[in-house]
Amino acid sequence: MILSNPLKDFTVRNLSLAIKQRDVSAEEVAGEVIARCELHAKYNTLISQDPEGLLAAARAADQHQSSGAKLGPLHGVPLLIKDNIDTKDLPTTGGTPAFENDYPRKDAPVVRRLLESGAIIAGKSNLHECAVGATSDNSHYGIVHNPYHFDYIPGGSSGGTAAAIAARMVPGGLGTDTYGSVRVPSAMCGIAGFRPSSGRYPGGGVFPPCHTRDTVGPMAQNSADLALLDGILSGTESNLDVTDLKGVRLGLPHRIFREQLDARTARVFDDAVDLLKELGAVIVEADIPEFSDLTNKTAQQIGSFETKRDMPAYFETRGTDVTISRMIDMIASPIVKVRIAGIMSLKPEAEEAYEKAMTVHRPAIKKIIRDYYNEHSLAAIIFPTSPFPAVEVHDEVVTINGETDKTAMWRLLDNLTYQTVVGAPSLSVPAGLTTDGLPVGLNFDGLPGTDQQILALGHAFERAAGPLPPPSIS
Repeated sequence: MILSNPLKDFTVRNLSLAIKQRDVSAEEVAGEVIARCELHAKYNTLISQDPEGLLAAARAADQHQSSGAKLGPLHGVPLLIKDNIDTKDLPTTGGTPAFENDYPRKDAPVVRRLLESGAIIAGKSNLHECAVGATSDNSHYGIVHNPYHFDYIPGGSSGGTAAAIAARMVPGGLGTDTYGSVRVPSAMCGIAGFRPSSGRYPGGGVFPPCHTRDTVGPMAQNSADLALLDGILSGTESNLDVTDLKGVRLGLPHRIFREQLDARTARVFDDAVDLLKELGAVIVEADIPEFSDLTNKTAQQIGSFETKRDMPAYFETRGTDVTISRMIDMIASPIVKVRIAGIMSLKPEAEEAYEKAMTVHRPAIKKIIRDYYNEHSLAAIIFPTSPFPAVEVHDEVVTINGETDKTAMWRLLDNLTYQTVVGAPSLSVPAGLTTDGLPVGLNFDGLPGTDQQILALGHAFERAAGPLPPPSIS
């Protein structure tokens, strides 16, 4: 049932506090999540959910609390897990048919950390098949719909988690990010999403594997919730020390990050920049030396080789009877099948290209970024998370400022790839809505290791900007 007096702010921090104060029980919250997921099932955000298991876990949490035992920071809070992150009590499909009823033998380390903190798994979220794509148009499980406009994409590949949070079905969850798969859907669905510095969270238990570039990332309504989740996932203290933005220097590289913006996105982004200035931030408009081509080439060489090399180990650790060849044969999307098959059939010379990417090109890109920060004494770089807002479902052709671009869907990744190569933290927060009611994301990037600072900057902006109006759904 829907609670007669639903909690006003369905956020991670709010629910955690409400449960601990006994304003609401974990079982009531779990029931609310189940009811909301049923009510909004048409958005197709879930691949699997165990309502009875969810309620049983919530009852156990309430009994634990009644016993007077110590409570974890996420006690009783239901969180959604992207369905390419291993969970032993729910199938992990990767959004592809071969794994439809396949249970990994153990939880991914990040899932264990959430469970050890008291969280409950709300379900597994829909995604672009094999996490290879930016639309979450899954050829087997169906398209995920954007709560701000049902006929529009949520972005991808972590679209199910983003859409469920935006629709207030769940307070938060996990995605994964190799090319922007946490940040793109967060921007398009009007929520906050964080890609941490590489290695900040424990790895393993994620399909497909790519240990240098891929990472799990938390997703929630705001940066305060992300900071809480980040602290748990990283095993550090949650810290939002920045109380204002006065004197904080933020780089704005126009040529790489602001060219060819959709006019609607540009207007919302410019308003966000104006607000940052009003808050006292110093906006440093200075371009970074061109590095996009090198970054894209390096990203491809690293991603493809590591996925091929690490895939057999993932299958073995998972404990599945599915073979790699069977998995590829059963991929529903022709585009995804070609990409995965191509990766798994890389020629031997790919290893030489990989070694050069890791030892020559990656350090060169790191130096370009580090020098830019040092030259301008920057705390962060800002830019629009996506060059355009959400587009219609199945619309792979995008018109930007009157020009039609058949490759525009891949341009979603233009601003979000270098971070995966250098291992930098990257945060997308809601910047505002376009005149036609579509969310736009503002991105804060930092140097590797500045995760807490980036989350604090996003939090400071959000406090001033205020939350987005929730989507108008029944």
